[in-house]
Amino acid sequence: MKAIIFDMDGVLINSEVKYQELFMQFFKDRGVFIEKEELLFLIGCSRKTEDEFIASRLDISVERAQDLKKTFFENHKVDYLKIRMPYVLELLAYLKNNEITMALASSSPMDNIEDVLKQCEIETYFKYIVSGENFKRTKPDPEIYEYTCKQIGVSKDEIWVVEDSEYGIEAAKNAGLKVMGLYNSKLYQDLTDANLIISSLKQIMEEDIW
Repeated sequence: MKAIIFDMDGVLINSEVKYQELFMQFFKDRGVFIEKEELLFLIGCSRKTEDEFIASRLDISVERAQDLKKTFFENHKVDYLKIRMPYVLELLAYLKNNEITMALASSSPMDNIEDVLKQCEIETYFKYIVSGENFKRTKPDPEIYEYTCKQIGVSKDEIWVVEDSEYGIEAAKNAGLKVMGLYNSKLYQDLTDANLIISSLKQIMEEDIW
């Protein structure tokens, strides 16, 4: 294998669980009680989908939902370094030493991606960083992975993807890529379509795929 493409949320940082907690608090502050199960479909989705969900539950416009969410998260900053996934630094160093090209393909906005990478002190490892905000369609549409593969410039047979969500796995598979599904017992995601299911990033260094 010559390259690996990482998703960000739920793969490099354990943010999906944190975001669930924050969304539940967001709604609670507005007198709406949301069960965790109601938020599972947001894992791996676009910010647009989040905004539409908020607008629907609060019976407000999407524009108002965007404003409320922006203000809430500005007042509830996430310390991404604290939720950096175990073995991230070791894995990225291992891949660099083995001359594996690393790319990041996330549905998150670019400013959020850059903030996460900077806080987690891993921005220098990625040769290509791609945000879903640059595409009309987000995961599970394969467009973001098709684009990222073109940037890398090697055969798809020589690329692996690491994802944690059903949307992400579907997007990568639809792009003709092999996928490792990173399992998180708290997220209830069906990873059975992945080529390989792992429970820790450490396993990537142990698998006979390089």
